[in-house]
Amino acid sequence: MSDLFISKLGICNSRKAPQIVAVEPWANDYTLMPGEELQIVAFGKKAVPWFNVVEWDGTTQIYCEETDDFKVMQHDRQLECGHQRQS
Repeated sequence: MSDLFISKLGICNSRKAPQIVAVEPWANDYTLMPGEELQIVAFGKKAVPWFNVVEWDGTTQIYCEETDDFKVMQHDRQLECGHQRQS
């Protein structure tokens, strides 16, 4: 049985406005309100996952590299895509 490699990335919104966190290549989005945090946990079967981060006004885009799957956590609770999405 092969090992499962895991990497985590924490993100905190220190802005005064909501921040969208987009996880690629899945195009999943999660909205952080001011002062909120989340963690992206990435799983890899062949290599240790790693992240590329791109930021612009209102959005943090996370590219998961060498990743087979991922989950987004907040206070020991898994978040679903569209978490707190603004209309």
